[in-house]
Amino acid sequence: MKNNKKIGDLGESIALEYLIKLGYNLVEKNYRTKDRGEIDLIMTKGVVVVFIEVKYRRQGSFGYSAYSITEKKKRKLYNTAEQYLIEKGLGLNQKCSFGAVLIDDTPQNREISFIEDIFI
Repeated sequence: MKNNKKIGDLGESIALEYLIKLGYNLVEKNYRTKDRGEIDLIMTKGVVVVFIEVKYRRQGSFGYSAYSITEKKKRKLYNTAEQYLIEKGLGLNQKCSFGAVLIDDTPQNREISFIEDIFI
């Protein structure tokens, strides 16, 4: 389990650096609730709060990262974001979006892509 945490932390660090270069600002990392789930990165761009799921895969480890963004995962992200907005007093009218940073590593190459709205 420790190895999975290290891999997850690496993916989140790569994603954070990538998003900062795109003009996003970090608000919080690894926001967790008891019953709803976790959000890897919470960022802002302008007045929009952006909830980010990070998926990092190395060659041969369970296929490409994009395959892991399931409807169930999206629902969990949405529900956890709702809890975050309430907890932080931002209200459910806060302008927000839901994105995913997908990182696929091979010995020869690292591919990073950002889906700005995973609900489209």
